[in-house]
Amino acid sequence: MTRKYWFFTLTLFVCGFAIGQTPIKVETKLAGVYQGKTLFIQNPFDRNDNLFCVESIYINEKRLDLNYRLSALKIDFQDFDLYTPVKIRLVHKDTLCAPVIINPEAVLFHTIFRFSEISLSDSALVWSTKGETGTGEFAIEKLDNGIWIEQDRQPAIGRYEGAEYTYFPNMEEGANKYRIKYHFPRGSRLKHLYSLEVDFDFYPEPVEFKPKSAKTRLYLSRSTHYEIYDQARRLVHEGQGIEIDVTVLRAGTYVIYFDGKDPGTFIKE
Repeated sequence: MTRKYWFFTLTLFVCGFAIGQTPIKVETKLAGVYQGKTLFIQNPFDRNDNLFCVESIYINEKRLDLNYRLSALKIDFQDFDLYTPVKIRLVHKDTLCAPVIINPEAVLFHTIFRFSEISLSDSALVWSTKGETGTGEFAIEKLDNGIWIEQDRQPAIGRYEGAEYTYFPNMEEGANKYRIKYHFPRGSRLKHLYSLEVDFDFYPEPVEFKPKSAKTRLYLSRSTHYEIYDQARRLVHEGQGIEIDVTVLRAGTYVIYFDGKDPGTFIKE
């Protein structure tokens, strides 16, 4: 028997009422995946209050700047990449003045694969999945000056019941934003699917190292990118890690930078 899953939800619920007053607020929720189609919404007019029903629409908790004084609203998902998960929340007056989603199939998504969770810390990007089949692949992407740049790739395990993955990003000081792009196995109807985006503000402690006079290795207080310069200000060694092999250096005094800052000096014996 073929398993079928619809990555789609439509929920209508009442948030609360005040006795003797108009209902406070009602929300209609829709979740799915952007597939390159415009979503159309009918916005009824309440003649009693002389107002349209929809007060605001949010996509992934960001309020849309729309003219809500129209009977027909459309969402064209500007700035969203194809196959990005979307959670749409329509805030309106009450259940008797509810909007009508004309074409919910615009975000209807049919697949057994999904991202279960994704999180980002100062040291690791972790995500989990369910419904993997075949030999898919994950691309780790980072937002850089408004453009998503691929950082690395990891093969998918292909475990249907679920799998967890970890990637150790090169965090930059300040705001960092990542997402995962799953490439479906060759021959699949869909080409790829994005995870939700995750943020982390990274302000690391200064890197310390020892010894100040070394024959073979330097030991750092945390993993970081480093650059070593000789007395002529020439770059002689660089890398990423928590230990540095200095046997490749000639005897002398050197300056070392960590992530382009926090310079220190050491002697290679």
